[in-house]
Amino acid sequence: MSPLGETLRRARLERGITFEDAERVTRIPRKYLEALETENYGILPAPVFARGFLRSYSGYLGLDPGELLPFFPVGHVEEPTLENLPEVNEPRTWNLSGVVALAVVGGLILLVIALYSVGSDDDSPDFITDTDDAPAGANEDVVTPEDGGGVVPVTGSAMPEIVGQSLETAVQLVSQTGASYVIVGVRQGDVAVNQIVEQSPAPGETVGPGDTVTIYAAR
Repeated sequence: MSPLGETLRRARLERGITFEDAERVTRIPRKYLEALETENYGILPAPVFARGFLRSYSGYLGLDPGELLPFFPVGHVEEPTLENLPEVNEPRTWNLSGVVALAVVGGLILLVIALYSVGSDDDSPDFITDTDDAPAGANEDVVTPEDGGGVVPVTGSAMPEIVGQSLETAVQLVSQTGASYVIVGVRQGDVAVNQIVEQSPAPGETVGPGDTVTIYAAR
């Protein structure tokens, strides 16, 4: 036995101190006090705590801790080993307001696509440019056919009445004369979309190949 354990035991006995007394005053568990005196370092906690116990116990017995610490075999005390904590993957949670916002945005996008699809008529020409031939104050779009719009007769024909007709019907009537046509989209009150509101030239005038008919359709 090294001088450490014997010095502690002798100092305690000389002062008539029991382990119960020392435990009550120092608040060090009795098993650790006995381990220090018997030098049973294997049951002591980590070195930092064991050295603290030695300082408190030796000071309580009236000894100088600095003289005893060099005899304390720090290397003989097993360091506690800590196991790696298991990795925890935090489950992804969705904020309710964020989900609602995404749903609203998605719904608006689908609504815009649906309205665009409904408003597009594959059977009627598109409105692609402006013209100065529209009625005053109208917001206009214009399109011209690529091939004259249908069968070209040999001679001219009387311009038919197309005001009030649908755009599809008006285009067919003008195409039968052999004339080219320009479609002008205008905003016209409560008139139905693609209904013809004005025409040029007027009904009855002779038109044919080389002539251009302006069709004003409500948008």
